[in-house]
Amino acid sequence: MKKLTFIISLLTVLNLNAQTIDDYQQKLEECFNAGDYKCAEENALASISLADKNYNKLHLLYSNLGTIQRRLGKMDEAMTSYNKACELKCTPSVLANRASLKRQMDDLIGSLEDYNQAIALKPTNEELLINRSFTKKLLGDTIGAENDLVLILQFDPDNYKAFTNLLNIKVSKGEYKYALEKYDEMIANHPNEALLYNNRADVHLKMKNYDNAFKDINMSIKMAKEYDNAYVTRAEIFLATDNKRKALRDLQEAVKLGNKTQHVQELIKECNKKK
Repeated sequence: MKKLTFIISLLTVLNLNAQTIDDYQQKLEECFNAGDYKCAEENALASISLADKNYNKLHLLYSNLGTIQRRLGKMDEAMTSYNKACELKCTPSVLANRASLKRQMDDLIGSLEDYNQAIALKPTNEELLINRSFTKKLLGDTIGAENDLVLILQFDPDNYKAFTNLLNIKVSKGEYKYALEKYDEMIANHPNEALLYNNRADVHLKMKNYDNAFKDINMSIKMAKEYDNAYVTRAEIFLATDNKRKALRDLQEAVKLGNKTQHVQELIKECNKKK
């Protein structure tokens, strides 16, 4: 009888621990959505401390922790968390998170390797192909980048994100008028997408249509206040119109949101240069 009581008690403790992990995860989500990333990190660490090595979602706990640490600017800690998640279970989502962080830390080769591994597991995942395309573009592999985007559009012609990235490649080749016409069409069809306004603002910037560029980028930021690339684009417009003070403010906001790429650091240096 005592042995039975002990087993029942043990099962009760295990169930309470599982529930406690769920409670911490719920609190984590609440904190994350409220932008309180320190609170989210504390709850992520608490949930991990309760999970034993056989907990089947432990890799997700570490992956979530890594994402939170990125928001806190703890890039090395985030990489450690993603590596731990991958040691436990290297799923496409874990690989995608780590690939994104590697790209953010300018480890483009490592980023591409992770995206390749993730796509080998999910060959038709459009988000993975879009992100691999972007990494290839940063590596200078324009043909490879285009091939990934064309592949997406073959089985999903309405994927505006893929078409947007394809247009970005056109812009890099100086095909501004064509890109602008296509962005006008896409915004008419997707009027609430901050990404499209950001990208059209970039085309206007390259065409030196600064008033239109500001109009589009301000709309993008209004729609998505935590869209770090929009602040970088607006900073570039401010620099083009000789307003380094406001450009620096936007770049600092982008960094606060987790964008610490080499490009952003170079723009910050430009802002701090004396005339």
